[in-house]
Amino acid sequence: MSVRKIISLALSLVLSVSLVACSSSNEPQEPIKILSPTGAPALSLLSLYENENVEIETVEGTDVLTAELSKKDSEYDIIVAPTNLGAKLYSQAEAFNLEAVLTWGNLYLVGPEGSDLTSASIAAFGEKAVPQLVFQYVMDTANMNVTYYASVQEAQQALLTGQSEVALLAQPVAAATIAKAKEQGKELSVLEDLQALWKEKTGIDEDGYPQASLFVRADANVDYALDLLQDTELSEDEMKEIIDKVGVDKLGVPNAEIAVNTYSKQNIRYEAASDVKDQIEEFLNLFNIELPEGLIK
Repeated sequence: MSVRKIISLALSLVLSVSLVACSSSNEPQEPIKILSPTGAPALSLLSLYENENVEIETVEGTDVLTAELSKKDSEYDIIVAPTNLGAKLYSQAEAFNLEAVLTWGNLYLVGPEGSDLTSASIAAFGEKAVPQLVFQYVMDTANMNVTYYASVQEAQQALLTGQSEVALLAQPVAAATIAKAKEQGKELSVLEDLQALWKEKTGIDEDGYPQASLFVRADANVDYALDLLQDTELSEDEMKEIIDKVGVDKLGVPNAEIAVNTYSKQNIRYEAASDVKDQIEEFLNLFNIELPEGLIK
């Protein structure tokens, strides 16, 4: 064997050992604990659910998220939460930094095609929260007949039972509502995409607004999970398989088929907070929240 070949083999061996060492050193000593709301935020974590080094808990509503973001000693390493909530609570403990935006809005107006939005009765959800504020920002809701319900499911029922003619819904609930209406012999469709309207109003390059973000506890080492979130690409079949294994109730989706088919409409994409700081600041302005110093590192 020539000297050149021996040197080449030796270098290859050193490189292989180095890569293995880097990979193993990146693995956490203890499982990384993540807390997330159900729905689109939970779906944004699909690449992590079956990893033995990650534990994910999902919750409905914001009560638990609020409590944990306010602690200096939370048991969670990562919390996925509405961007405005994490920013608002940061000053209380300065424990969780905004690392990345995961979801960029999934709000749609659903109703019979050709509905007159100035006169139709509209069922909505998220009063005084992201849905209402985004709705008001992109459309002239002051001249609309809007009734707010406690949850997206109640707004959905109002539309399906005829209490309202149109509803503000989030994907994948919007798609599930259209499918249920069809079973009842009713034809519904998406009338407005609020993310596209946001793009038109703000002039940004992509649809949507930084709705839910990934907050990392300041003393936590979560590079392993962040690398997986950024580098893992799942096929539709792989996503369906994971959703079925994890369970639709835990994820808060109607079923795997609808969740995957509407994935792109949920505007799930990982964007480092430092790269979209201007968009985060503009979004927080809706809530009269200034971007806290130190929130984004």
